[in-house]
Amino acid sequence: MGKRYNWMCAGIAGSGSILYGYDAAVIAGTFAQQGFLEYFKPSATILGAIGSVYFAGLIVGLFFVSALADRFGRKRTIQIGAYIGLVGAIFQTAATKIGLFFAGRVLAGMASGIMLTTVNVYQAEIAPPHLRGTMVAFQIVTLNVAGTLASWVGYACNFSHNLAFSWRFPIAVQCLPAIGLIIGCFFIPFSPRWLISKDRHAEAQAVLRRLHDDHHDPTFWEKEYIQISAQLAAEREEKEHSSWTHIVTNPKELRRVAIAVAVLTCVQTNGAQTIQIYQAVLYAGLGFSTRQTLLMAGVFGICNTCGGTTNLILIDRVGRRKLFLVGLIALSVWLGVFAACSAEYGKTGLKSWGKAGVGFVMVFIYFFGSTFAASPYAYAAEVLPTKIRANGMAIGLFFANSVTLIFSQTAPIALDHIGWKFNIVFIACNMFFLPIVYFFFPETKGLTLEEVNHAFGEKVEVELTDITEAEVAKVAVVHVEETLS
Repeated sequence: MGKRYNWMCAGIAGSGSILYGYDAAVIAGTFAQQGFLEYFKPSATILGAIGSVYFAGLIVGLFFVSALADRFGRKRTIQIGAYIGLVGAIFQTAATKIGLFFAGRVLAGMASGIMLTTVNVYQAEIAPPHLRGTMVAFQIVTLNVAGTLASWVGYACNFSHNLAFSWRFPIAVQCLPAIGLIIGCFFIPFSPRWLISKDRHAEAQAVLRRLHDDHHDPTFWEKEYIQISAQLAAEREEKEHSSWTHIVTNPKELRRVAIAVAVLTCVQTNGAQTIQIYQAVLYAGLGFSTRQTLLMAGVFGICNTCGGTTNLILIDRVGRRKLFLVGLIALSVWLGVFAACSAEYGKTGLKSWGKAGVGFVMVFIYFFGSTFAASPYAYAAEVLPTKIRANGMAIGLFFANSVTLIFSQTAPIALDHIGWKFNIVFIACNMFFLPIVYFFFPETKGLTLEEVNHAFGEKVEVELTDITEAEVAKVAVVHVEETLS
């Protein structure tokens, strides 16, 4: 059952990304809908606030992740996030005042903060080493598919003569993945690492057996159980003295958290997130109509999804580190070309420059998807030890989304005042992170989460290759006895 069951669990948990991906993308189409603009009559500042308040909510959600994920488990935390997301979607859909719409965006952001952290942690903890990157990448592909769906739903609804329907219906659609996730979580197991951390060993063994029953190595799940138990026992001794302050003051933990912060932040500073949110403004600035803008947003989503699929194929073959390095260089090049096309359009007003600019945006987002769609989230979860994985992901996403909050709020104003020159900021950020990745990011491809310690020069309590047949047999006997009792 192993691989099939593992993929089913990863797929259900990964549907949390459908909620996040759809909600993050639907607002771009909403900003282009005449019905929305006429109903609320938002200024550039209000548009910026609508875009940024979502990320403010996301940051708030991050503060709850650690306590929820460690106390109630990863899967229950995902369910809680889905409930919050459902309420946020209802608020946005039913909003008659801008204040209620803002409240819905905040709740949607909170749900996304919980999802983005916990889904990645859960998938990293249930996946076998050789498929971990691919499974996390699959989650991001579903996120991109959801974003693409949001764009095309927005485009289709633009043909409606009912102006209220044209913007309310696309927002209402996000209720469906929230409901599906709430139900789906009843059919997936708790993380085996979380179960072991709570001394629920019989359950953990049963889950590991179902997830990682490998026909090539029938004893793999027993060996993995022994390794995880030994590593968590060692971490538990340290965690008695661990706290949020300890993470910052302990050099080993601080190094890992700093890498998680860096890799998650460079996703938000490379320009892709800001371009996705404010596509309507960018395309309008290149001379395109509202309907053309919505159509191009749909194409943008397809390119992003194709890139994410490429990332899914490459991540466990090429490795994380190489993808980051290639991505930072390629994204800087395409941003530079897009900026040049935008500058020429501003000087000449020629449609050909506007079309070329849009074309390079599509190339840019494909390269973003193929190198950065999933890799940073998989990598951040991998480099953090189990005892601080939820906390570390929350810290990393806090910094990353704080940066996004700033960009989201300032982007409409910056595009109004400096136009294409705003791209230089993203190019500079990419060049800043390039040497950091090259000198400080170790490769984690193919390692168990416990073996990642080797990449940091730290001790692995038990090596899989050192586990004897007698130890494996003992685990098997205990598992049978506890199952029968």
